[in-house]
Amino acid sequence: MWDFLKKIFSEREGGVTVVVLDEQDPDGSSTFKLQSKEVIKMVLLVIVVSVAITIFMFFATPLGSLYQHQQDESLRSSVIEISERVTALQDSLYARDIQLEDLREVLRASRDTTYEVRFAQDLTTQGGPSRGAGQRIPDMHAYEMLSQSEIAISGRLDRTPDFPANFPIQGTLSQGFSSEEGHFGIDIAARPDTEFRALADGTVMNAGWTISYGYVIYVQHAGGIMSVYKHGARLSKEKGDFVMKGDILGAVGDRGVLSSGSHLHLEIWKNGVPQNPIMYLIN
Repeated sequence: MWDFLKKIFSEREGGVTVVVLDEQDPDGSSTFKLQSKEVIKMVLLVIVVSVAITIFMFFATPLGSLYQHQQDESLRSSVIEISERVTALQDSLYARDIQLEDLREVLRASRDTTYEVRFAQDLTTQGGPSRGAGQRIPDMHAYEMLSQSEIAISGRLDRTPDFPANFPIQGTLSQGFSSEEGHFGIDIAARPDTEFRALADGTVMNAGWTISYGYVIYVQHAGGIMSVYKHGARLSKEKGDFVMKGDILGAVGDRGVLSSGSHLHLEIWKNGVPQNPIMYLIN
């Protein structure tokens, strides 16, 4: 075939005779005489028409817009995915830096704890009866209605926490403490939006959103004890707030990439060492 085409293009000024042989009937063979110029013109015409038809179909029919839409959709999906990854990474790094700095401040403290107090305004603490893991949390007392500055002056935050305490939330214990597996707390399964409460008097050292654990709040107590509450759907306290035993800290939900259902993850640390929260709770 290639030899035939080469022959035609090499004989541009002359003609080419094509003999078609029939293997079944040798006498039925046919002879065709072709002009090289005509063959070349025909080939070029076919190529031009094919290109024109392709361009017309691409720009004048939905085929072109469909292809362009697919390309735009693919590019848009890639941009959104990259943006989400960058945002998640930034949030995770920011939350990690805050948590590490707060823990570092606690470990450097020369006395039981160091409080970061906000005296800009007096806030009334939230209260009310609730039950946690089958246990009833006592009703709120009059001193729990003190303002932030009055609580600081009263000296209640310097007293050693009264343990064992009631469970911070009404629910079912779904996973226990295991330092060997890196699970430095307990999980209490509860319905979404169930409120959880402070185990003891203290100061909120940090509170905010993390990618892995949803809303997280750290409460520093006297005696070098810190309680940590993770997988919150919302928080009722801010960094620097004083809290009394039984105060509502927030509500739980299925929040954070490490969450496998609506529950509260509770950790208790003493002088930087993780403790089994069950030892601090009323069973």
